[in-house]
Amino acid sequence: MARAYSDGPRTLVGISKGASIGWAVVLVLLATTAYEAAIAFEWIPMGSRSGDEAAGQTAVTIAAFLALLTGIVATLVSRRILRRWPATLVPIAAAAYMAAHFYAFDSYYLPSLRRFSDGGLIPSAWLYGVVVAAVIVALAIRARPSVAPVLTPILLLICAGTVLAEGAGH
Repeated sequence: MARAYSDGPRTLVGISKGASIGWAVVLVLLATTAYEAAIAFEWIPMGSRSGDEAAGQTAVTIAAFLALLTGIVATLVSRRILRRWPATLVPIAAAAYMAAHFYAFDSYYLPSLRRFSDGGLIPSAWLYGVVVAAVIVALAIRARPSVAPVLTPILLLICAGTVLAEGAGH
C-alpha cells in the first residue's frame, strides 16, 4: 500500500499532474456555470443601477477565462497533459459556461432585467450550434484522444469569444 504513494509522477491522491490540470479546468468551469445559472434563475440578485454587477461577478468571470486559457495552453503544450476523462469534459464544461452566461442578465440594462439572449449580438442558433459542436468534440476526444490538442483549443476560443460577444454592442 505504501508503494502507491511513491510511484513516480503521481500525487498523494493518485492523480497525475495532467489529470489534475484537466480536472481543475473542468471544476472551475462548472462552478462558474453554476454561478451564471444562479444569476439566470435570479437566485443571485443583480445590482440596481446600470453597470452594477452581481456580487462576485468579476471574480467569477476572471476565473472562467483563466480556466479557458489554461485549457487552451494545456492542450497546446503537451499531447498528454490532459487525460482522457477531463479532456473529454473540458469542451462540455466550456459550452455549459457559455450557455449559462447567455441566459444571465446584462448589467448594462439595469434596473430592467434584460438577458444577453434578449436580442443581443449573438443569436441563439449560434449558441446552440457551439453547444452541439462541443458535444461532437467531446465524443471525438473520447473515441480518439489525439484530436484533443487540435479541437479543444479551437472550441475553447470560440466559447470565450462568444461570451465576450454576448455583451458587445452597447
